Amino acid sequence: MPTIHLSLPESVYNELKEYADEMGMQITSLVKMLIREGLEKLRRERAERMRKQEEKMTQVMLQILNELEQLRRELQEFRTYTEGELYRLNSVVSKLRKRVDKLEDEVEARLIHVEEPELVP
Repeated sequence: MPTIHLSLPESVYNELKEYADEMGMQITSLVKMLIREGLEKLRRERAERMRKQEEKMTQVMLQILNELEQLRRELQEFRTYTEGELYRLNSVVSKLRKRVDKLEDEVEARLIHVEEPELVP
């Protein structure tokens, strides 16, 4: 088992000794117990920080998903509007083509075909 050596101020050592005596254990056992408890506390704090960070990230992701869904709906509405406008414009162009064709036919029907005179030299 690995071993560490600590240099402690005498006041800390005396306080540890006092607690160890009250608990009926050796100072080294008390130090091990305090280190173990301190490590457990650090693990819990780390786990809590990670949980809060994950919760925050989840909230951010949900917000992004909501915004994406809103954008999807807006895009679908715009697409539907654009498709409707395209259909309407195609219909207008088709009607205009028919009118132009009809006008061309009327112009041709009204024109009197005049033969150009032949020029004799």
